[in-house]
Amino acid sequence: MNLAVIVFDVLLMLTATVVLMLLLGALSRRLLGVRMSAGRIILAGVLGLAAGVGFESQFIWRAADYTPAMIPVLFGIIILVAVTVLVVSELLIPQGTLPRPDQWARLTRATFDRNNRYLELLRIAARHRLFTIKLGPGSNAAQAPRRNAQAHALKQALEEAGGAFVKLGQLLSTRPDVLPAEFLEALTTLQQHVPPATWDEIRPELERSLGRPPGEIFSAFDTEPFAAASIGQVHAAVLQSGERVAVKVRRPGIVPLIERDMDIAARLARRLARSTDWAARLGVEQLVHSLTASLRDELDYTQEATNILTLTEAQGQVPADARVRIPRFIAEFSSDQVLVMEYITGQTLSSTTALSSVDDATRHLLAQRLLAATLAQIMEAGVFHSDLHPGNIVIADGTLVLLDFGSIGRIDSETRTRLGELLFAFSRRDASAFTEALFMFVDLSDVQDESGLRRAVAAFMSRRLGPGARLDASMFTQVVSILADYGLTVPAELTVPFRTIATVEGSLQVLEPTFDFVAEASKYAHQRLTEATRPSSFTKTISDELLSAMPIVKRLPQRIDRVTGNLADGRFGMNVRLFADPRDRSFVREIISLAVVTFLAGIFGIMAAMLLTSDTGPQLTETLTLFQIFGYLFLVVAGVLTLRALFDVLRRRPARSR
Repeated sequence: MNLAVIVFDVLLMLTATVVLMLLLGALSRRLLGVRMSAGRIILAGVLGLAAGVGFESQFIWRAADYTPAMIPVLFGIIILVAVTVLVVSELLIPQGTLPRPDQWARLTRATFDRNNRYLELLRIAARHRLFTIKLGPGSNAAQAPRRNAQAHALKQALEEAGGAFVKLGQLLSTRPDVLPAEFLEALTTLQQHVPPATWDEIRPELERSLGRPPGEIFSAFDTEPFAAASIGQVHAAVLQSGERVAVKVRRPGIVPLIERDMDIAARLARRLARSTDWAARLGVEQLVHSLTASLRDELDYTQEATNILTLTEAQGQVPADARVRIPRFIAEFSSDQVLVMEYITGQTLSSTTALSSVDDATRHLLAQRLLAATLAQIMEAGVFHSDLHPGNIVIADGTLVLLDFGSIGRIDSETRTRLGELLFAFSRRDASAFTEALFMFVDLSDVQDESGLRRAVAAFMSRRLGPGARLDASMFTQVVSILADYGLTVPAELTVPFRTIATVEGSLQVLEPTFDFVAEASKYAHQRLTEATRPSSFTKTISDELLSAMPIVKRLPQRIDRVTGNLADGRFGMNVRLFADPRDRSFVREIISLAVVTFLAGIFGIMAAMLLTSDTGPQLTETLTLFQIFGYLFLVVAGVLTLRALFDVLRRRPARSR
């Protein structure tokens, strides 16, 4: 074959490859269900062209009986190789997972830092023997000593790991549906002892956030913080107006460190969920996602400012005898990195001298106010401070003041009603009513042994609510553990209020060690029940229900007229739709599409085999017929369709397993 024909063939294949790349760019979503990047399409086209040139150089250019009829076969080879490259590359490296070249340096550094952190965490875990721990709820008394030792080891490991893992551990201590009581108790005391950032480190962050030198806003600023934590620290200052304020500043460089640790936690959770049954059963991946979302809220001080406004507004929805003081924040000088609030003069309950000058009667009144405030926030406002440990409560001039609003709970009116029924049954020691109210929060259809669950809860409630039994808030977390033992997913709308009440009980014991939590909670419940049964309350309830039902009532005559008209005309009927759920329809479409593609691939494959083995048809060369040319083309079509079917199966299988 002469050189001119070879050059012509190469140019023709190059042109065909360019056209193919343009078509793949436009039709990749229809062909494979995903849109491919330009770089990936160019790579597929170049490899397809190389395969075409290689095939032609080996089997056509050397042949004496060259025929242009082989050109469609060459194009088919280019298409088949290009589609194969796209399919394999998408399966190995899904679209969007490969970073752009301008991101390589940054991602390389991040990967290096993450791997170093992995090694550090592995050393910590090995040192504290964490690999033998299987986290999960339960109440087996025989396992208590071992769990106590493991809980202490986990606490020490998290404190040593620092960073986001301390905060994740603190958040995990509010999840009795996930951890046994021994772990909850250990993680409740989890603290990270870190030295405060220096003024030289804090000042640039403060100036960047304020948009001007601190001296233009503050007439005085204490460079030594009076409180420091893992995320931020608090300084005392005086505004130019003379008002004393507390300035909460986020630690410089803490965000990338927390994000790195959260990324590691998410990766570990994903790996555990895929490799262990207990992690998949507990929903570890979803749990870590929820905890990291809460932690991100704590990194953003604008979220804390919003929480302050929300709780301040909620104070207007609770009775006067259940109100506490919420510090005011100065929005003008606050941002996501800095939060400026009024300065509270007083001591937290965690201070050993906070109550030294408070008499017993005042202690009792303060304890009553704290319990009433917590229950009112939960039951009436639906917005509550979810971390009321002694360090977040200050006594200032005989008034209770709340601090640290990084995390608040929210529940809707329906949940508040069900919680009210639960607490009222608890206050009356009614085990049966408590059990039924509790089951309103969970889906019993997911339980394989419902009768066993009912017996377990009934036996527990009989012991805890029976005559002579000592009631305390810890029983709430124990009940949640029983539900989790039976595989029930307990909603946060139940666990967060329960944990809040249990935390408040600890603060109440600091205020007044002899405080009768159950008696005071019962008194609060009966007082609210009395108010709810007054004629004025009934009138308001009926009025609210009528207003809610008014749109339905307005549409009712029209619907009755339509139904009776259809009945009179004999047109009344029922329409039952199969596959009403969009996910069901999507699944059926996928199955039908896969079946059609597989069927067509088989048909074209059979036709290709028949044509390739046939000796009939117009003879193009001594060894090749026209039917064989069509056989090769059908073989290419069958290959492309088979690749599409395999791609669908292999790509969707991981998605379903997740």
